[in-house]
Amino acid sequence: MFKIILARHAETIWNEQLRYIGVTDLELSPLGLENAALLAGHLAGSDIETILSSDMNRAVQTATAVAGLLGLDVVREPLLNEIDFGSWEGLTHEEIVAAFPRESAEWIRDPFAVDIPAGEPWPEFADRVRRGWQDIIDHPRTGTVLIVTHAGVIKTILGAILGLSSDEWWRIYQDKGALNHLVVDNGRVHISRVNDTDYRRLARGEEPSPVDMIRRCEVSDADRIYKVIAKSAGAYEPLTREDVETELERMIFYGVDFAGLLIGVIGYQPLKELALVRHAYVLSACQRQGWGSRLLERVEAQARADGFRRLLVGAYAENKGATDFYRRHGFEPVSDSQTLLAAHWDIPDHQARRSLVLEKTLKTGRPDQLV
Repeated sequence: MFKIILARHAETIWNEQLRYIGVTDLELSPLGLENAALLAGHLAGSDIETILSSDMNRAVQTATAVAGLLGLDVVREPLLNEIDFGSWEGLTHEEIVAAFPRESAEWIRDPFAVDIPAGEPWPEFADRVRRGWQDIIDHPRTGTVLIVTHAGVIKTILGAILGLSSDEWWRIYQDKGALNHLVVDNGRVHISRVNDTDYRRLARGEEPSPVDMIRRCEVSDADRIYKVIAKSAGAYEPLTREDVETELERMIFYGVDFAGLLIGVIGYQPLKELALVRHAYVLSACQRQGWGSRLLERVEAQARADGFRRLLVGAYAENKGATDFYRRHGFEPVSDSQTLLAAHWDIPDHQARRSLVLEKTLKTGRPDQLV
């Protein structure tokens, strides 16, 4: 098992001017050099044993700032270079729209449906990045590996790990100098944090970002909720996209937000005398990080605030992992599962026969603040 820190390079002058930069090999700006030094100071006490970088100056300079403090060399990996933006290199979004109205209109609708004029086709870019990434995780390693690369590359890697479609991974935020924390265990990659820039916030005297990253979902999140459930339900019978919209009308969903991407959800359905836990899922690459527990704790807090003493959850009887999880959190199976399932769950009979209900008795009381 080893750790990986995927880092986006610090600023160039084109980043500061919001210009597209891919293969144009600019060096870091004065601001970028300052922020690369901040990154180096932040990572100076870490257990990094290997530093990899794309072949672009802006990434190499960022990586070298860290390597200098740790006494390590920087190994270049051209497969992790940014996409070639072709005729769009050095242009702002407004300049691209003015010079390439048809292509930019298609780009806005679907970035992956149009090849950038004189640029690198998206499928070739994604294939190149995935080959470079696979070479890295297949190599036996120890300690922590720092990889300094580019926003498009990082989004492609995270999207592949999470099994996202191109339109989904394109929405993942990647600020300049952002860190993404991963663990590789027997070839399986787990993601613990995305777009971490707290070291910059602390240097400015600001508070670090919230640790739990759990928020209440909105109606506009219906598609994201559906995709988490569909990817996580496995052999079970997941909701349809239309079902999710219906569920949002009668229950609250909470989600774990990783830089604009939902990676876990849980439903909370208040009834007259009790409340239900519904549709609790976390994407497989983000499991074993405590997100399921934090989501459940948020629902329990809301149920207590609403004055409920009984919180019920349904689970497949043969799913020992799920039943053990709820029992660890104070839930116990009830004797009248089938009666409760019939009364409070609208699921097919064959699904109910394979299910059980677990219950937790809550101490009522309103916490000072719920989000």
